[in-house]
Amino acid sequence: MAGLILGWLKLLALVLAALTLVFWLVQAYSRSIRRERLEKRFDQGDVPGDRDAYIEAGMAEYDHGLRRRLIWLVYIIPLGAMAIALWVVNYG
Repeated sequence: MAGLILGWLKLLALVLAALTLVFWLVQAYSRSIRRERLEKRFDQGDVPGDRDAYIEAGMAEYDHGLRRRLIWLVYIIPLGAMAIALWVVNYG
């Protein structure tokens, strides 16, 4: 029984490490896409003012937005699926 629990804990640690890597990659990609979009919009000439201030304001808005919060689903969905599978196998 202890070996089974240890095996599950090792699997959980491996999954969390992999999900953390995926989370960082998705977050970095999403931020870079947002920054690039802001830079292109400013470079088109539609926005008056300082370029750096405009981009920083847009990134601050992104940091408090829904898209950034949705990236946490990278953890929630796989861990939830694992919990449901574990429950179904043991009690279903």
